[in-house]
Amino acid sequence: MGVNQMSWLLGRVRKVVTFFHRSTTAAAVLKDKQEMLQLPTHKLIQDVPTRWNSSYDMLERYLEQQAAVFSALTDKNIKRNIKDIVTLSDEDVKVAENIVQVLKPLKTVTALLSTEQLPTVSMIMPLKHTILESMNVSCTDTAVVKDVKSAIVSDFTNRYPDSDSTLVQFLHMNTALDPRFKSLPFLEETTRSIVFNSLIEKILECHPSQAQASEEQSEVASSSDCDPPAKRAPIAELFGKLFPVETSTPASKSLSQMVKEEVQCYKEVPTLQVESNPLAWWKDKESQFPHLARLESLQHQSPIAVIQELIMSSPIVAELHILFILF
Repeated sequence: MGVNQMSWLLGRVRKVVTFFHRSTTAAAVLKDKQEMLQLPTHKLIQDVPTRWNSSYDMLERYLEQQAAVFSALTDKNIKRNIKDIVTLSDEDVKVAENIVQVLKPLKTVTALLSTEQLPTVSMIMPLKHTILESMNVSCTDTAVVKDVKSAIVSDFTNRYPDSDSTLVQFLHMNTALDPRFKSLPFLEETTRSIVFNSLIEKILECHPSQAQASEEQSEVASSSDCDPPAKRAPIAELFGKLFPVETSTPASKSLSQMVKEEVQCYKEVPTLQVESNPLAWWKDKESQFPHLARLESLQHQSPIAVIQELIMSSPIVAELHILFILF
């Protein structure tokens, strides 16, 4: 019922906006009323199906200009030309305000993706978590707000089911490889460990021959420890005890050990500020984390056009008339 009421509300606002767009006289009167009421002389926004955020923008602008709209519609110069146009009641305005607040996080996310120069796949799971958190139902929510939140959460859940382990793991790994989000605070400790172990496994999969050679070298090094000591030179035999020299043999580490230590070190370095450039960070830290840097480059951090196509290609809820989808 709540989503249906929202559709009805959007339809009513749409009629008002269409009237002012089609009538130059009405538009002129509206501008006079805006100046008289000291409101911004903004034009009303018409929503269109091909623009994901147009319904949000239409409602927000209408609420901003509702006093001028009401005054213009009651003006004698245009009142006689009005047919089937009714302004919103106080209750309708309250519902519209609530809907705008619910949809604001979606507006913020899509605005971010539209302006951010380096949005990557690594942002998907943090964005999903942030939006779902904002959709938690509170005891003060109206029936309409609860229904709209429920519809959005249901759609997100269906598009990102936990049962799709391959997709979820892929997204989590990309997030872990982003120094801004590598702490993965929205996951449980056990899941975080699984994600970083997956990074280790992925690196070793990319270097099968090197991993085998490293293991063999490690075995050879360990077996050499059991070999009899080499014959010493006479001078060493003579002065060896009087002038002992400490010798150290660097421990030979397997590729697996080196990668595990590299991942652990990566986890411990400070998290990058969210407004910073992760690609620049990796370029600077490539020598410190060579295997992770290589894996990060292979994960195809997608450019903005690809991300927007993936994220905004279909509507969350058709009744909302807002095209927004998480992947």
